[in-house]
Amino acid sequence: MKLQQQEREEERHSIAAAFSSIPLTQAKGPLTQPLAGAQVGSLASRSAGQAQRLARGISIVLSPAAISVPFVLLVALYRSSSLWPALGFALLTLGFVCAGPLLYVVLSLRLGLVSDLDLTRRHERWHPFLFCLLSYGLGLLFLLLLHAPRSLELILGLTLVVGLLLLVITLWWKISIHAAALAGAATVLTALYGLIFLPSFLLLVLVCWSRVVLGRHTLAQVVSGALLSIGLAVGVLLLIGF
Repeated sequence: MKLQQQEREEERHSIAAAFSSIPLTQAKGPLTQPLAGAQVGSLASRSAGQAQRLARGISIVLSPAAISVPFVLLVALYRSSSLWPALGFALLTLGFVCAGPLLYVVLSLRLGLVSDLDLTRRHERWHPFLFCLLSYGLGLLFLLLLHAPRSLELILGLTLVVGLLLLVITLWWKISIHAAALAGAATVLTALYGLIFLPSFLLLVLVCWSRVVLGRHTLAQVVSGALLSIGLAVGVLLLIGF
């Protein structure tokens, strides 16, 4: 009897030892589900953070102020017979289209008139818009008086019209300025230089995606901004026969 009891005791110890040697990572069941859920949540949060950072970078690189520099330079050099006068008119145009409005927004931020450089809050957009329109109008007047290249007069006039419509719409609805600016630039450059600039519309897709991901606009707002600018650019180009 004692021998049988000893054998049973040894058998129980061997079974317990066998179970204790199983790695915890091999266990399957309800206890592992919270861990798996936490891992999935962590991965999703990390992916969302990466998307936000990427969208923020795209939004900065393709902002209206950033794209205005290469855009104005390319328009100024279109069919230009002399490099330096074209560059001079380009710098003059950038002063009214980019530098002036950007400085006004920075000053407004420092004075507490706007919350951020993106003008996220719709009710804070009206006075920067008004300043931009005044700057565009004054710039167009200078270009006309100085007999600047016709292409620069065209884009400044177009920018003035688009800006006026965006201001009116912004009073009720937060339409996307980023999408409108890039859409207009891509349309004009494609019209002037041909199909070589058609891929620039891919940048428009990127900037629309970035604005939606950042929560700055809805899909309808970025699409509306793009279509408004494209429609006006095509209409003006056809009207003047450019």
